[in-house]
Amino acid sequence: MEKRLKQSLGIDVSKLKLSLSLGFLTGKLEKEFISHEDVSNDLSGYKTLLKWLKKSVDSSVDFLIVMEATGVYHQGIAHYLHSKGYAVCVMQSGRVKRYAQSLDQRSKTDALDSRMLSMLGLERTIRLWHPPSEELQQLKGLSRERSSLLKDRTTENNRQGAIDSGVHRNPKALKRHKNRLKLLNAQIELIEQEMQELVSKNKELKRKMDFLISIPGISFKSAATVVGETLGFESIVNTKQLASYAGYDIILRESGNFKGKTKISKRGNSHIRAALHMPSMTCVRCNPTLKQFYNRLKPNKAKPLVALIAVQRKLLILMYTLWKNEQVYDAKFETKKQQKHEAPAARDNKLIAQFVS
Repeated sequence: MEKRLKQSLGIDVSKLKLSLSLGFLTGKLEKEFISHEDVSNDLSGYKTLLKWLKKSVDSSVDFLIVMEATGVYHQGIAHYLHSKGYAVCVMQSGRVKRYAQSLDQRSKTDALDSRMLSMLGLERTIRLWHPPSEELQQLKGLSRERSSLLKDRTTENNRQGAIDSGVHRNPKALKRHKNRLKLLNAQIELIEQEMQELVSKNKELKRKMDFLISIPGISFKSAATVVGETLGFESIVNTKQLASYAGYDIILRESGNFKGKTKISKRGNSHIRAALHMPSMTCVRCNPTLKQFYNRLKPNKAKPLVALIAVQRKLLILMYTLWKNEQVYDAKFETKKQQKHEAPAARDNKLIAQFVS
């Protein structure tokens, strides 16, 4: 058997089944693949996969398991394989899509997708996945539930307004709408209390959440949503990746004489963008740093909303920075930073003047 340099298992995940492809990188830098029939996406399928891996994988060679994040359907197999000691990587769908587009592959099937993921693991150096804490997963679930109820409440408010404005009013229908609104408000309040209790019970999580809440304009609910959706920024390694994850990355289309509009991609987590909309409007009024930033951008933009979106992006990056550095917000940070750079320049100018004289 030819020497193998690397091994990678690609798993294409769907709700009911897992498509598998095991790839090997040989000493001649050639790729070889073997496949296995699809297994069910449950415990029995996981055990079947485990038996196949023990027979097929060389324990003396680096081995990586690659899968794409697919809502909640990948979580079971990812946690199972990680608990068995395997190196697991859960890729963001955008990165997988860009890699797939670089291949000369026009067809798309589950088997081809699993081979593509295996090939990705053989060719690239990928950051490993680690299960997030139970508190962060619960916080994400609560923030998603709250977001859904807020949308339902808005819908019910609009319906009640339509009934009130109609010529033929139905008192019974109005009563039912009011009861639904009362129930929605009670459930939203209950969820917010659960989020508060969840964070307060974890001292480390509460300590780091306080860093984000120290930003003028950021409430506990906004901070909890961002932390929950990013799972404590666990898989984020830099601000560029964070902006792309939230859909704040900039897209510019130009070709020849054609000049397209510059806009954000919105190909990211919409829950984060929704959570930062109202805080950004508050920040441009009460946050000294972001207020100055907004006033500088606004005259140069055709629509004020464009400058407001730029504030949201900057606000998200600020939250990430405070979380990672474990720092409280300092309104005079930019001023101190500017003075720090100006001091050496002034000293150099003084030395040059003395030398010339």
